[in-house]
Amino acid sequence: MEPWLFALISSPLCLTATVFNIIFFFCLMRPVSGVTIRNPLRFLLIVVLFNSTFQQLITALTIIMLLFESPFWLQTLCRVLIYQFFCGNFSCNAWISIFYHMSIVPQRHAILIWIKRNIRAILYVGFVLNQIMLLFSLTLGTVAYFLLGPVPVNLTSHELNTTSTAESVETDLYLFHVANFLYLLYCTCPMITLLISWGKTFVYLREHMKTMGQSSESFSQPQQKSQMRVTVTGMVQAALFLPSSLWTVAVAVLYMTNLFEIVDPSRFITMSFCSASSLGNILCFGFSQSVFRNGIVGVIKKLKR
Repeated sequence: MEPWLFALISSPLCLTATVFNIIFFFCLMRPVSGVTIRNPLRFLLIVVLFNSTFQQLITALTIIMLLFESPFWLQTLCRVLIYQFFCGNFSCNAWISIFYHMSIVPQRHAILIWIKRNIRAILYVGFVLNQIMLLFSLTLGTVAYFLLGPVPVNLTSHELNTTSTAESVETDLYLFHVANFLYLLYCTCPMITLLISWGKTFVYLREHMKTMGQSSESFSQPQQKSQMRVTVTGMVQAALFLPSSLWTVAVAVLYMTNLFEIVDPSRFITMSFCSASSLGNILCFGFSQSVFRNGIVGVIKKLKR
């Protein structure tokens, strides 16, 4: 992808996402009357907005850096931070889907009942472990990448052996592949979790609607409508996240095979995927979460006065 095309695609995405992040953060900090949001959901939404905002700011910095020749270490650092903040929301979305699944779907197995009773502690511990794994994999990969240096696409093994010792390069490549494997594992688990949890929640609510329809009961209670809205939006969210998740997984695989330098040498395709997916993710939360939806309605009403 050409630099101008990356700037043309990502600039409006960054601006739009940043504006929504600011609005949603204000709605979260000062919810309208009648809307309450408790932890751990509130904590996860704050983390989502935090990650998305910093991702957009660093993407904007990357676009500005296209205007002048920036050092290799700064380019690499910006890309790593974009991956960190973008992929950080993978686990946030996964834990939000688990939280809603446990809250909506009745559990029958003993282990699932225990998880439901202790969902807050499990969520916090799991989230921290996820972030440690992501941070470790990206840090290890960045260090190994810096040690390897900017490797040209047409570099031969003979040239590589003449520029550094074989043992040093082999060690750096080993660390780099370990980091890629951890990164691949981190990105794959949330993607599978999103699809399974939202899918099972949707199936349960659909069967529940059929049962209520057969018994001539109405599916018009606010809580039931809210559950269905959250579930459907969650499935849309998972569908929006699927292309970027698959691309992220493909990136890790391509890194292992040294083909990524050919497919996306400047990382512009990957960063464009991140920007588009992040905006779609934020918009889905804006529709599904009443604290954001009602907050925007309240802001519009105030502006009309």
